[in-house]
Amino acid sequence: MRDLMRRIHARGHEIGLHPSYHTFRNPKELANEAGRLRRVCAEEGIEQAQWGGRMHYLRWQMPLTLQGYVQAGLDYDTTLGYAEAPGFRCGTCFEYPAFDPVKGEPLALRIRPLIAMEASVISSLYLGLGTGEEAFECFSRLKGRCRAVGGTFSLLWHNSELTTSAQRDLYERVLAD
Repeated sequence: MRDLMRRIHARGHEIGLHPSYHTFRNPKELANEAGRLRRVCAEEGIEQAQWGGRMHYLRWQMPLTLQGYVQAGLDYDTTLGYAEAPGFRCGTCFEYPAFDPVKGEPLALRIRPLIAMEASVISSLYLGLGTGEEAFECFSRLKGRCRAVGGTFSLLWHNSELTTSAQRDLYERVLAD
């Protein structure tokens, strides 16, 4: 795993935290896992200006998850998107400062909205569009909406969904669009 992290970093990619399943409501464990990631990266000579993450299954509990990210000293989160369907859960495709609605104060955390996850479009559990033209058009529409306002099209595509040629072809088309 350490070798993989070094290779990812050497390619110029950022290392991020994908914390364990229940951390979305356990700030202490989230902070422990973030600390462990930073420690391992330091041991491997991996330095980066920012640290961020995304929760398993896009799980989120307001404001507990926000507080966990802040306690963990993370700079940004990329969780906030819909699993059921792609789109604008945050109402925007621009990064913005997090805000604690209970305390009524801004947080030292940035939210990077997730616009689309491959499973939301492809999987029969959600939209069920498969890997054909209809799926491509769905991704393309969302990407176009982001592009029209100069925003960021944030895409989550699991590596486990790049096993068939149809999945890889769709992924490459979405990136090239």
